[in-house]
Amino acid sequence: MESWRGIGAMARESGLTVSALRFYDGAGVFGPAHVDPRSGYRFYAPDQLVVARLVASLRRVGMPLAGIREVLEHRHDLDVVDGLLGAHLRRLEQGVADARRELSSVRTLLSSPEETPMTTFTVPAAALSDALRAVRFAVGTDPEIPVLGGVLLDVGADAVTVVATDRYRLA
Repeated sequence: MESWRGIGAMARESGLTVSALRFYDGAGVFGPAHVDPRSGYRFYAPDQLVVARLVASLRRVGMPLAGIREVLEHRHDLDVVDGLLGAHLRRLEQGVADARRELSSVRTLLSSPEETPMTTFTVPAAALSDALRAVRFAVGTDPEIPVLGGVLLDVGADAVTVVATDRYRLA
């Protein structure tokens, strides 16, 4: 075990913090090859450094925990990994596009606060009625949590999504 690394050495060489290594171990994503039963010290095998650096890179680009787990599970199948990375990149690009739109709205509000821009859309009454009827069962009725007593209308480029929840059911 001479070339094995303790958690501090693994942290220094991988770019992950000690607490991140402990977190990923606890989450079942990436753990030490050996834990001393007496001291609880964690030891990482030499070949684990590459995997730790991969985790650090995925973390730096904001890959969610489930995505990191999936990339690690399929790391030897480059086609699958390429698909996962591409999907994550598309989510990041959509997030940047959303942020640009929101910042544009902020600039508009700051430059002319008296002229609040409005967005309007038209939905056929029957379609809206059907959509609201479909989610009505999940609208919260707890007076302690009034925020759950509403319905979210999420307007996208091609669709209006209607959502309701009472914390137990989602529709």
